[in-house]
Amino acid sequence: MNKEEYKNIRIKSMIVKDIRFKQDEMGMGSDASNPHTDYSNPYLILQTGEILEEQPLNGIGIGFSLGKGNDMICQAVLEMENIIIGLTLHEIISDFKGLVRKLTNPFQSRWIGPVSGPYYMAAGVIVNAIFDLWAKVEKKPLWKLLVDICPQDLVSMLDIRYVEHLINEDEILEILTRNAISKDIREAELLNSGLPSYFTTWIGYDTKTLIDQIQEYKNIKGFETFKIKVGLNLKEDQLKLEKIRNHFSDSIDILVDANQKWSVKEAIYWMKSISKFDIKWIEEPVAPDLIDGHRIIKEELSPFGIDVVTGENCPNSHIAGQMIVQNAISRFQIDACRVVGPLENIIIMLIAAKYNIPICPHAGGSGLDEMVSHLATWNYISCNPSLEKVVVEQVGFCSHHFKSPSIVSNGRIILPKEPGYIIGIKDKSIAHYEYPLGTEYK
Repeated sequence: MNKEEYKNIRIKSMIVKDIRFKQDEMGMGSDASNPHTDYSNPYLILQTGEILEEQPLNGIGIGFSLGKGNDMICQAVLEMENIIIGLTLHEIISDFKGLVRKLTNPFQSRWIGPVSGPYYMAAGVIVNAIFDLWAKVEKKPLWKLLVDICPQDLVSMLDIRYVEHLINEDEILEILTRNAISKDIREAELLNSGLPSYFTTWIGYDTKTLIDQIQEYKNIKGFETFKIKVGLNLKEDQLKLEKIRNHFSDSIDILVDANQKWSVKEAIYWMKSISKFDIKWIEEPVAPDLIDGHRIIKEELSPFGIDVVTGENCPNSHIAGQMIVQNAISRFQIDACRVVGPLENIIIMLIAAKYNIPICPHAGGSGLDEMVSHLATWNYISCNPSLEKVVVEQVGFCSHHFKSPSIVSNGRIILPKEPGYIIGIKDKSIAHYEYPLGTEYK
């Protein structure tokens, strides 16, 4: 793993940009808690000064927020510059665990959000950029880089100090080693068929628009599972779901998402009231770290066949682990930008594999469509060889801004093939949407 040439690849400088894809209020991206969402990416470029195949060898990392949140995450990334500048790729990979602990322990600033919040998410931006750089050096898409890391090396990179009571290194090694035997079969399978996916709609759309959009994406991209945003008005939700179900009958699966809008009592009442429309899951019914609340909701909705899922706002692996181990959820939604990069998501996926919880990655944001397929691919090939109840979110409306956009065909995500992780945002899109310098804001 620690190849000699890695010693010559040194991070010499970094550039941080604030990219905000401006949206209309109650338009694309809208939900019960977020009526106005500017899908936004703290955007990091790690520069090495090297050239690879006539292109600058840079690592691109992104985070995700809904506009103003970029201010804090971008500033936090800049404050960590002294930790990362000057390191070689060899030094980083040789002690990835040590680097992660430095990034997630910014002196003084750590107090306002230990293992969570903008500084923690900023550490994730940096780690995402490092993995993008590493994958580009190896000339592999990130999922393939991760799949090809030997189990012993991967275990050495994982910082499990807060979850080792839930899963230890021996258990992780056993999972990875056991699945390595047949991973080539599953890799070939996904390269041929892709990952199962679902499409998300928005709360600001009227019912006719929703039905037209569902029909379009069913016909053109082959989606059979659709997520409907709910949570503002029960009667309106009932009417909307009734019309959707009557129009499509049983030709689609319906998921719903309340985006943390309810109390536990409200969630139970609301979901029982719409259960007759054959709902497969309720996502984020309450606050994302309310473990006992999720468990109570899950127990109440179990007789109705409704799963309870969450994860996109779960701030770290130890809260995710507790959600899983305490049987508070039915499926877990990892997020590529919420925790500290691929490594912490791998920890979450390993815990989920041990306790038999399906991973259904969240991708409701700019760049997330492009990133989560790498993580879901690694999970199926190397960690949990089952696609039962696994569906990967796709929203798509920001994908055209990215150099290697996510592609869905026949309801399946085609595996990324270009070397790297996020690859990068198109120069034209940066020039237009960089805040506050872009033409959109001038």
